Amino acid sequence: MRHRGAKQDGVDRTAARKRDTAAVGLWAFGASVIAARAIYESYQLTAPALPSLSDVAARFARFDYIHFDDIARLGYLPEPGTASTAAPLYAFFPAFPMLLRLGMALGLSSIVTGLLVSAVSGAVASVWMRRIADEYLPGLGLKAAAVFVLAPPAIFLYAPYTESLFLAFGLGAWYFAMRGRWLTAAILCAFSCTVRISGAFLLAALIVLWITSRYRAGAGNVPTPSRNSWMFLALPTAVLAGWMGYLWRITGDPLAYSTAQKYVFWNRHFEWPWPALQRTITTYPPTGGASVMGYAETIAVAAGFIVTAVLVYRRLYGESVFVGINVLLLTFSTYFYSVPRSALLWWPLWIGIAYILRRSRTALVVYLLFSLWLMLWWAGLFLNGLWAG
Repeated sequence: MRHRGAKQDGVDRTAARKRDTAAVGLWAFGASVIAARAIYESYQLTAPALPSLSDVAARFARFDYIHFDDIARLGYLPEPGTASTAAPLYAFFPAFPMLLRLGMALGLSSIVTGLLVSAVSGAVASVWMRRIADEYLPGLGLKAAAVFVLAPPAIFLYAPYTESLFLAFGLGAWYFAMRGRWLTAAILCAFSCTVRISGAFLLAALIVLWITSRYRAGAGNVPTPSRNSWMFLALPTAVLAGWMGYLWRITGDPLAYSTAQKYVFWNRHFEWPWPALQRTITTYPPTGGASVMGYAETIAVAAGFIVTAVLVYRRLYGESVFVGINVLLLTFSTYFYSVPRSALLWWPLWIGIAYILRRSRTALVVYLLFSLWLMLWWAGLFLNGLWAG
């Protein structure tokens, strides 16, 4: 009996590795589509000559990447006039710029390093997405991975941004927490807290998951945690506290991160949702008026509220905390800003779409084709320097 069990475990592990490999393959397909779009856009400028690799890579040097590059080269408090913009660079967390700086020290350009970091991180995140979805419902994983890598705003997963790096740590933390391995989950969450503020939301969700694990263990979803395993979550808490303390020391402002959001170009401060909604639809600030992207922001907010409500109804309270905090903070703002990009982090959304479509291969294929078309359109905006959220 033991030998048979061991053999079955081996078969299961082999099958799991094959599914992980397939998830990486899905990511590679998405990356190749984005690369093809970038080559096409570059060729429009260099025709009839073929674009060089540097021409193609330069298409990705947009928006937030400029700030990451400034931090990597100049630090958080550069000399006046040396940074690309006047934006307060301490609005961005340190992990991604540090990796850019490491790549530059190894002789790679900042943009190439950023693309490589996102490529590797995205592949890892796709594996975690597959595994998490299979934890919720066996057989759902690869469908969820496909929905994820071809999400309409997925350009931000492949570009030199922080979304993929965060998900590589954050989804890993959630997966191991679901498996009852709280020390590993805490370590990965701590790393996610060095990437973006979303790590704090993940920490809150993990705390709720630990509290509700006894209920979920009874339902067969999550192992019952050991009595003192919650103490591991002090590690990401300390990382967040250390980062905020560092900002306080260099700026003299204990609320430096929050203060940075009020920078004139971003102009993000507390606002009730109804005037924020009106402003987003009628005078969307990044584009100076009503625009498709303003409507996309609004749709993403609505999707976030729906997903949160469904998660609460399904008693997935930890997941609902992560999505809900994101949605509330993005909604109670001057206007809805970068919500579709933030939605890439809402793993229950992409798993939920796969769950809805799981019974019909035709419906899934039609959805993926439509999503792929939207992804290419969205990528075209970004690669041409137009506002894409």
